[in-house]
Amino acid sequence: MGFSLWNIFKAGLLFTNAIMILHRKRFLSKYGLDDVNNMGCNPSERPFQVQAIGLLQAVHYLKIPVIIANVVAIVFELLLGGG
Repeated sequence: MGFSLWNIFKAGLLFTNAIMILHRKRFLSKYGLDDVNNMGCNPSERPFQVQAIGLLQAVHYLKIPVIIANVVAIVFELLLGGG
């Protein structure tokens, strides 16, 4: 596996898929990452946590484009071979 744009795309797609399967209430609420309003402190005190919550919320809006990207990646891997 070389260092190519295709492999970087697949790694980003896998990372996005991993973020999308995290359930907000069952998993993220245990760590205070479900909502900015439920942090229990001033958001300016924990800017990294606010950025992480924003990333998690933004990725959940990308469901349809990620599904399409998954289909494209699967089709390319089947047609061109993944090696």
